[in-house]
Amino acid sequence: MAISSAPALVVIGIHREELSFGREVVDGLRAGEVDVLEIPDGLSGRRPRPDQSFRYDMVHEALYLQLLPHMRSHHQLLIDLHTGFDENGPSADLICGDAVLGAHLKTVLARAEPASARIIVLGAPDAVRTHTAIPERIWHNPSFLYLCIEIYLPGDGPAQPGAVALARRLIRLAAGCIAYRGEAAERAP
Repeated sequence: MAISSAPALVVIGIHREELSFGREVVDGLRAGEVDVLEIPDGLSGRRPRPDQSFRYDMVHEALYLQLLPHMRSHHQLLIDLHTGFDENGPSADLICGDAVLGAHLKTVLARAEPASARIIVLGAPDAVRTHTAIPERIWHNPSFLYLCIEIYLPGDGPAQPGAVALARRLIRLAAGCIAYRGEAAERAP
């Protein structure tokens, strides 16, 4: 794998039903803006039957842990793109394990054009109560930051242009936060 200058790696296809949406989103990003890792044979995003949940959870964890070598000293941010459904969409949840990243995203989103997006910081005492199946070694890693961008689509059909545009805008904002963070660290005495 060649070392990239992109601050962020976007992962698409962890859930196979989301791969086509992810492809549509990243196809509209400029070269060098982010790097992309496509999972061609991801898991189903549908919850397994109770008798299959142990195996599903093990494979899910193993799939995420395989991302670690892609991050090691290559990228500062892992963006994990997913979709969900909300009849009032498109909207988004941005879920991270780093309070500083969460605060910076909140500030940047407040200055950007209005977006129906909320920030959830995993483990924060005032955070929306949530549970993640993502291994903590991914979302709370000292070597890189993790951000799940869950885009809520208004229906179960093809991606709407508004949802794709929202995903691209949020990816760019998140990558910009990391680039800004790196520049600020370089300027520090």
